[in-house]
Amino acid sequence: MQIKKLFCVVDPTVEAQPALERAHYIAAGTAASVHAYVCCEPPAGADVADMEARKAEAARVREWLEQKVAPLREDGDEVTTEVECERDWRGALAPAAARAGADLIVKGTFAHSMLHRRFLKTSDYQLLRHSSVPVLLSKLNGVDRIDRILAAVDFQAPDDAHRALTERVLDYARTLATMAEADLHCVNAYSGSLNRISPADLAERAGIDRSNAHVGDERPETLITEIAGRIETPLVIIGSVARSGLSGAVVGNTAEKILDTVNADILTVFVED
Repeated sequence: MQIKKLFCVVDPTVEAQPALERAHYIAAGTAASVHAYVCCEPPAGADVADMEARKAEAARVREWLEQKVAPLREDGDEVTTEVECERDWRGALAPAAARAGADLIVKGTFAHSMLHRRFLKTSDYQLLRHSSVPVLLSKLNGVDRIDRILAAVDFQAPDDAHRALTERVLDYARTLATMAEADLHCVNAYSGSLNRISPADLAERAGIDRSNAHVGDERPETLITEIAGRIETPLVIIGSVARSGLSGAVVGNTAEKILDTVNADILTVFVED
């Protein structure tokens, strides 16, 4: 796994930018460049044809964005910036990341209610459903380093896509653990005694210490949340099988379920179904 370009979604409505902090941290460890992106909404009252109003708003936000990325450049990061002005800013994120040739999307997030997530099509869900590259949703503004990583795996997966997904999760987890000199933990939920995996088996297959292997006969989202809280990890890595059509639009995969239950950054990696 190589990360050469980070696509950082910057929120123009707030001052604190956990995504920029995380992008800076990862860039320092990987020598990746950072593409800082803002999609701002047109001014109130501006219609689709009011290009001058859009240009003026984009120019204002661009000046603000340049101030935000200045500390990254001063620390030696290679940073480019981009500002768009669109009503559907949520829908603009994934296509912009694809245009930029990003290897990883970094975006800030915060807790939402279940109803908010389900009915308002949050930008987090939009990215998780439409991105073709891994998405890191960052909450921990002010956490300087990642000293523990929790990777959610499924060594009992019955199909090729999910088995490949476990290997992809482990690839990212090992790379980031090496970069950050972090302690790697793995969690594997199972259903029923016939599907049981022991901590010793998990440790051997994942290549980690026995004390860092966590298993349980529970729903994945329940066990991941429990273990993440117990070990106080700053980062959870989870996989998702990318699906198109109606199945890709349904709320309910594990990555979406833990967004508001885990107090950690969440990196979601994908494989195609």
